[in-house]
Amino acid sequence: MPTQEYRYIPNLRNCPRCGMDFRSDATERICPACRRPDGECRPIRPDLSLREKQVVDLVRQAKPNKEIAYRLHLSEGTVKEYLNRIFRKLGVSNRTELAIWALTHKAESGVIPLPTSAAAEKLLVNR
Repeated sequence: MPTQEYRYIPNLRNCPRCGMDFRSDATERICPACRRPDGECRPIRPDLSLREKQVVDLVRQAKPNKEIAYRLHLSEGTVKEYLNRIFRKLGVSNRTELAIWALTHKAESGVIPLPTSAAAEKLLVNR
């Protein structure tokens, strides 16, 4: 009976810096395009994902991390990770700067608002 030869296929991972998928072994966490020597700076892709846009919109409304997590069905730690990624992408350093950015770039950011509780009540009443 012939034996089959198996070869190792690296895991598909998601880069926390740029959001791109890449294949790697278990030790690599950052894609090859984002790896750089210490001290070297370059901009990260400025486009935001749908979820990041939702987080930006809730920060613009002055919602705390706990409420953002509740509304988006995430953990608070995940919200913090999203905020750090957004800060890097937009070049802001805190929530206040992010809220100001969101107010001045509202049309550009393409934020998709979440349904309000009043809108949800209307849907239930109209059934």
